[in-house]
Amino acid sequence: MDDEPMWAADRVVAPTPSSAITIPETKNEFTIKGNHLSLFKGNQFDGRIKTNPHKHIREFLGICDMFKYRDTKNEAVRLMMFPLSLTGEAKTWLDELNEGTIETWDELRTTFITQFFPPSSF
Repeated sequence: MDDEPMWAADRVVAPTPSSAITIPETKNEFTIKGNHLSLFKGNQFDGRIKTNPHKHIREFLGICDMFKYRDTKNEAVRLMMFPLSLTGEAKTWLDELNEGTIETWDELRTTFITQFFPPSSF
């Protein structure tokens, strides 16, 4: 029994959760360059009370609009990149949404703003 490989043992493997965001199919595959990624990572939203989700969205869109990815629509890029702009509580919030909850940029933006700037905070 001790000579069996580790992967042969009976064990339960938890499935990898799928994303709440459904990414639309793109005509061509494309690569996000490292310097583009660093811009998104440098503008992360953590979900804390004193952070402004409207400002985050404005800055996120500004970064997205700097780059064009051939035949890929901006909406697909936004949906793919937005999770990388979140950290802490905000990332946890997105990770805990049900699979396939969000299908468009407008849905993502509205859900995000409602979560982190609810009408009750006016």
